[in-house]
Amino acid sequence: MKYPFVVILFIISNALYSQSAVKESPLNTIEKNSFFHNYNIENFYLHTNKSLYFTEERVFFKAYVVNEANNKPNLDTKNLHVNIYDFNNQLILSKLFYTENGVSSGSIALPKDLESGEYTIQLDTQWNKNFKEGSNFTIQIHNLKDSKTMTSFLENEETEDHENQSVDKNEDNITFFPESGSLLEDVENTIFFNIKSNDQAQIIGKIIDTNTEKEVAKIENRNSTSAKSTFNYNSNFIAVFNIDGKTQKIELPSANPTGFILTKTNTKQDNTVNFKLKTNAKTLANTDNKFTYAVLHQKGIVNATAPFNLSENILNYNLSFLKTDLFNGLNTVSVFDSQNKLITERSFYNKDTKQGDILTSIINQDKDSITLDLSLANVNKATNISISVLHEDSKAIDYKSKITNTLLHQESGFNTEESNDQYFQQLHPNNSFVYQYKTKQKLPFTKEYGLKLIGKLNKVVKEPKNFQVTLAAGTNELFTSTKLNADNTFKFEKLYLTHPSEYNLLLMNKNGKSEEARFYIYSLNSDYQANKILKNKSITVNKNSIITKTIANRTTNTDFYFPISKNVEHLDEVVLEDVRAIRDRKIKAIKKENPYLAINAGLSRDYLIDPEKDHQTLAQYLLTKVSGVRVKTSGSNVYVYNIRRSGMDLSPSLIRINLNGINVGQTNGLLDPNQPVSNFELISINPSGLGGGITNESGVLNLITRKGKSIYGKKYISKTYKTISGFEMQKEKITDTELFYPNKTSENIYGTIDWIPDFTLNPNTTNILKIKKPIDEHVKLIIQGISLDGDLIYKIIEL
Repeated sequence: MKYPFVVILFIISNALYSQSAVKESPLNTIEKNSFFHNYNIENFYLHTNKSLYFTEERVFFKAYVVNEANNKPNLDTKNLHVNIYDFNNQLILSKLFYTENGVSSGSIALPKDLESGEYTIQLDTQWNKNFKEGSNFTIQIHNLKDSKTMTSFLENEETEDHENQSVDKNEDNITFFPESGSLLEDVENTIFFNIKSNDQAQIIGKIIDTNTEKEVAKIENRNSTSAKSTFNYNSNFIAVFNIDGKTQKIELPSANPTGFILTKTNTKQDNTVNFKLKTNAKTLANTDNKFTYAVLHQKGIVNATAPFNLSENILNYNLSFLKTDLFNGLNTVSVFDSQNKLITERSFYNKDTKQGDILTSIINQDKDSITLDLSLANVNKATNISISVLHEDSKAIDYKSKITNTLLHQESGFNTEESNDQYFQQLHPNNSFVYQYKTKQKLPFTKEYGLKLIGKLNKVVKEPKNFQVTLAAGTNELFTSTKLNADNTFKFEKLYLTHPSEYNLLLMNKNGKSEEARFYIYSLNSDYQANKILKNKSITVNKNSIITKTIANRTTNTDFYFPISKNVEHLDEVVLEDVRAIRDRKIKAIKKENPYLAINAGLSRDYLIDPEKDHQTLAQYLLTKVSGVRVKTSGSNVYVYNIRRSGMDLSPSLIRINLNGINVGQTNGLLDPNQPVSNFELISINPSGLGGGITNESGVLNLITRKGKSIYGKKYISKTYKTISGFEMQKEKITDTELFYPNKTSENIYGTIDWIPDFTLNPNTTNILKIKKPIDEHVKLIIQGISLDGDLIYKIIEL
């Protein structure tokens, strides 16, 4: 494992100390350090179209998967599991979504029988299970049959709810944190104090030596909730506070007789962050090997290392790191001895001063839409964003759910609050290396890429090694083969199959010919198993922004009408069904099962095959029944041409043939032209090829096989199977809501105008986007995103 070395400025007792004083290379020692790792660990963020939903609605979402160390999109993640837990932390459902370039989007339909309450959406992967639980985000769900309770969100982004922050009114809660987690005798120590109070208290305090009963230091008031004090720790001490006239005393613990502490110091240089490593004479006297090194890291991912030797008569070592070497968010400086023992560390928060932004200008406003030009500011790389368009007076959004809060404030337990720079120091070493134990064992969970299909051939073959099993799935544009094992089993991996969909399996011999066969499918799934109980109950999103209140069922005030379900019963219309109507319904059903045929909508001629009446071969049927094609025989091969040509070129060309959505070509002519045409349910021809791109300019002939029937003659057998699991199909457009809003106020409060889950902003250019917006209404655009460099975007635009 390789770690970067950078030049770090060391000043020892105000004298420049050269790193060349180290007599031996530290590389071997550092390489053996099990605290460090180079795992590609994932972090997650979820952006939903809103935060309050009703049963039978769809939750539309955009998921961002990033590398933990730098927030850059995680390009290696493919399988993203989205789990929903109820307010009792019980698993409700789990869905699989495809992830590409670190982003995934889709929607999940909420069951109609869910109880009203707060639910948790968890994003997780199989690989992430090696390191931590998935990331959790809360939404509110209201059952449409429950009209007496309602959950809403605070309107003001800056408002905070303090219901869950109550403390004893008779006594303020004071906690303290020694800087770098420990106290050391006979050196200057810094202690941080955190004061939780109901009021904006005025804090006055001092440190008292209990042996002399004299004041040794003031307690510096940093703000209404925090303070600190720095003093030489050479006795026993108490901290005395006067908070709004009320006195409180705290006994401070004894200091360690030996050891090291690391404090953060001020600097006049804008490009560095400074620390002071402190020890005492007793420690140096008991230290044989003076070799030491400091590491700048984030949870074990190393950004900079620097070795140095301790000197017997030097107690303070000043360290300076360039700000360009810092991580955005959490940073830790850890110091190790020659035996790779962690002797002290200091965590701190770094906020990138360069904040990405989006500038907006209006290009055009129509009756029900608006065209915008979105431009990036302070961002140099392409940025993928998602946009929720809500009414101005929407009550269905949680403004505290920000990508900047989530991905920079991970649940480390010792992160600082960005607002007041309060550094929470861990009381025990090793806390910053949260994945240390992982470097000493084999990780149990491997990365997932698609699905695995395991099955067995139900047929005796003499030499299985001479056979392959082929899988074809037209809807998913998938055509792949795998070997047949000696025990007749086979396994497909990295299958990207949507669910629900269908696929065909064929047995192919060594000559590339298919043979009649049937297969038993053991499993089609991924290895991931969602926890039945939500283990990590801590919520990534700030829950304090959410309030629950009871609203009386007001029958006289329509402003508070909830949406109602559209799923009501209707009388069936009675119609006379003639042969043509039955035929059209069957064709429509076949096309619904084969969505790729929609590309030919309005351009194709469809031929429904009746197995009881159509007894021709495939070639005979194409020759006599299908208009727009010409069937020619050349030797033993049969070719199908498109007779429709445009321009001056009047010669026919070979038509493109798709079998269940997969192009099979005509290199050696039409495959098995003498098979019964009854093997097919539908033949659909689009002579123009329009809608299919340049590859279909010679027209398209679609052949849809009959389920359970042969594809090519008696020896070319393809069994159709239905998926039992797979990737969710991405329904991203809010076009067919399941809710009916009884009035405009109801729609404004609870509805979503538009949802754009996947839009890329390029720097230094125009980015034109058209969104839904009624011309006379004010709307809010909630925009979140990540650039390729890891820049986080959060923006609210009011139009």
